[in-house]
Formats: sequence, C-alpha cells, structure tokens
Amino acid sequence: MLAQLIYETTDTEFADRAIEALRAADVPCYRTGHGYTAEAQHMGRGFSEDQVCLYIERDTDWARANEILIGLGAVTERPLPPRWVLVLAAALLAMLSWWFATAYR
Repeated sequence: MLAQLIYETTDTEFADRAIEALRAADVPCYRTGHGYTAEAQHMGRGFSEDQVCLYIERDTDWARANEILIGLGAVTERPLPPRWVLVLAAALLAMLSWWFATAYR
C-alpha cells in the first residue's frame, strides 16, 4: 500500500504538531521536506522546496487524519458554487456586454 499525501504546508511548527497528534491517534504517518523558517540558513529555491508534506500510511485513516488536521487549524478549500450559478453569471455577463456594446455605439 502506498502512503497518501494528506497535507502540504510551509509551516514547520504546524507540521510537527500535526504529526504528533496523528501519532497520538494511532495514525501511522510521516513528513518530508524542510519548510520555511526565518532562521533557515539556506532558503528553498522555489515553492516546492519550502513545502512540508504530511503522509499517512493507511488510506483507511484518511477521514480521521483529516478531522485531526482541521481540528488543529488546517486550511480547508471552499468548494466552487454549483454549476448553474456559474452558467447564470456567465449569461448575465454576456447580456451586459451585449447591452453596453449596442447602447454606446
């Protein structure tokens, strides 16, 4: 079974707290990467080199690990609005554009 990436961050302190909490909950896990710290002698050359990646070893632990990370203050992504909202917004924008184009010739 392959390890599963569950979170990426540049905050090494958060990563350490997360690994500690996951292990306390008996979720086998590990981290890779250096992260970003103000005291670092050699900063990463790019965004990916400053990342700390958190992995869990059993995919069956994903839901529990996600709950733990959110409980610690992990950033979550907001879902996009429903497709009909996006279509309606695009239609309104198209109608407004047409109206401006014909009204101000």
